[in-house]
Amino acid sequence: MTTTLMVVDDSKSSRKVNVALVRELLGDSVECLEASGGEDALAQLANRPVDLLLLDLTMPGVSGFDVLTELRRRQTSTRVIVVSADIQRQAKERVASLGATGFIEKPIKIEALRAMLTQLGVIHG
Repeated sequence: MTTTLMVVDDSKSSRKVNVALVRELLGDSVECLEASGGEDALAQLANRPVDLLLLDLTMPGVSGFDVLTELRRRQTSTRVIVVSADIQRQAKERVASLGATGFIEKPIKIEALRAMLTQLGVIHG
């Protein structure tokens, strides 16, 4: 079964690195989409459901917090892993209260991503 995953980050280089890590872990069992920010992500998600988001928090315009709020309003089943350098307890608590499934410190380390994807059942065994 193919997992559809969207990487949302205003940094093109961060998106490319995160997509590469996801592909290394999941190979052909993942379809990777990219969004250049929160507004782009919400527009794409209105037309196409995805299984999992890797979501940056700090982006100009529509932030990761805004995306989480809107996804909750839309009542989507999309699981969200927040990827952020903002590792303050308040940020982690806020994203959890908005429905985020997990939190990974930026820059992503492949071990942390592997552990989170295994915990979510995306990687088996």
